[in-house]
Amino acid sequence: MQPQQNFDNSAVPVICAVAFHGASEEWINVSCRLLLDRLQAFEANAGQTEVSEFIYFLSGGSEQNAIARLRHGTLNLLVADAGNNAWAAATEVKAYASLHGFKAVLIPAWEDHFLPELSEWMKVKSALDRLSGQRAGLIGQVSDWLVASTPEASLLRQRFGIELVELPFENEPPFLGMRADAQFEQVFSDNTIQKAELASVSTFLKGCQTRHNLSALSLQCFRMVKETGVTACLPVALMNFNGIPAGCEGDLVSLAGMMLLRELTGLVPWMANMVKVEHDSILLAHCTAPLQYARRHTILSHYETDRSAALQAEMDFDTITLFRLNERLDKAFVAVGKVVNRPKHAHACRTQIEVQLSEDDACKLRTEPLGNHHLVLPGDFTQLLSKALQAKGIKHKQHHFSK
Repeated sequence: MQPQQNFDNSAVPVICAVAFHGASEEWINVSCRLLLDRLQAFEANAGQTEVSEFIYFLSGGSEQNAIARLRHGTLNLLVADAGNNAWAAATEVKAYASLHGFKAVLIPAWEDHFLPELSEWMKVKSALDRLSGQRAGLIGQVSDWLVASTPEASLLRQRFGIELVELPFENEPPFLGMRADAQFEQVFSDNTIQKAELASVSTFLKGCQTRHNLSALSLQCFRMVKETGVTACLPVALMNFNGIPAGCEGDLVSLAGMMLLRELTGLVPWMANMVKVEHDSILLAHCTAPLQYARRHTILSHYETDRSAALQAEMDFDTITLFRLNERLDKAFVAVGKVVNRPKHAHACRTQIEVQLSEDDACKLRTEPLGNHHLVLPGDFTQLLSKALQAKGIKHKQHHFSK
């Protein structure tokens, strides 16, 4: 067996070093320490720390050792420099990984952007590992108008490792009449609309999450408002505020995207309707939004029904990432845009932003949309998201706004 070394220092990346048979342990340790010091210095300067694992090729003759380290169900990171035939060995192992169904990416260590590249790939690996095994709750059913947003449970599990937990309303406690959620009453202390009912819905959602050990949830909210006259817009906004991806209308495509983005960035995205797409802009709107992105907010009635309460938030976005998966979870739309207006049109849901996009992106949304709901994140996360989609084999084109 060729020498191998796990260079592990608790909350730092695990370097699985591989080298030729007979390589000295001292050389392996020194090589790993040099790389680890460089990586830690970079991440300290960037204000981030990633705990992940990668295979570090130190020489040729390490192929058998490396393939013994490959694992299914995760992203294998292969790192190699040009010396000592390390890159030659790594390319052979990358080809082996592809032939035998391992997800792997090969990262050249000699390039100027090597450290940020490795750091991002470690972030992607950690995010995808955390996502696998999470439970997504569907309260009620998918709304019948979402004809392109209902992936099969088996597909969610296959693509992302997400387990779908179906929760019929009839099997859950009544969402009205529960003890008021104290946090809801505090956060929405200025609300005068159905205070007890909305605080009860908030308790209901938190209870569903706890009882069923959910990482995220979506609910058939229009059924609630039609049958009881009570919306879930504010309780959903509070779930998002607490860092829990919570979506509307039972949209499972959006929920999967929200879960992915949360793990990648630590941020919960805003799920919004596409109201209008011009030649270089889009109007997005919804009656709920993560409160953490609101400069200020007003509580109005729900747009489509004019009942109960909805959120009109002035979103504190400037540059945004726009994201959408398709129903088969094998294609994605990814773009970056600039918020140019925060209107209050009477003909759309209460929270609204107008975003300037490249003409190519706007054309794509007009001619080949993957569906209605799109996810919005503050900032440009297109590079990181592109890596995650590449790791999952999801087709996409990454576009940047350049005006």
